[in-house]
Amino acid sequence: MERKSYYLIVLLVAFVICMGVFWFQFNNDVPTFILINETEVAENASFSGMLSDAYGYGVANQTITFHKPGYEMGTLVDVVTDESGKFTIENAQYLPDAGSDNYYGEFTFAGNGKYQGCTYDGNVTVIHS
Repeated sequence: MERKSYYLIVLLVAFVICMGVFWFQFNNDVPTFILINETEVAENASFSGMLSDAYGYGVANQTITFHKPGYEMGTLVDVVTDESGKFTIENAQYLPDAGSDNYYGEFTFAGNGKYQGCTYDGNVTVIHS
C-alpha cells in the first residue's frame, strides 16, 4: 500500500472517531439550565423562562415543575416547554394571606436519558397591584 493511502486511512479513522465522540457528547447526558426573565412580576401579569442545554439550544417539550405562591411544600405545578424551549406562567397569583411566600420558586427540570436535570436558584416575587 502506498504511503499516501496509509495516511488517508489513518486520517479517515481519526475523523470517524472524533465525529463519534462529538455525536455522543452532544446527544447524551447534556447539561441543562433554566433562565427566568423576571425576579418580580405584578399580580395577574405573566412571565416566561427558557430551558436551554449546554450548547445554548432550547430544550423542547419538557416538563418544568414549580411552586406557586402560598402552596404547601410538596405541591408542585407543571408547565411544558414549547418547541423552542420557552415556557410562560400566565396570570401570576398574589395571595394576601401568603405573606413572604408570595413567590413562584423551585423551578426544576427532572432530566431524562438525553438531558441532565437542573434547578433555577431563585424566585419570582409577585407584587400586589
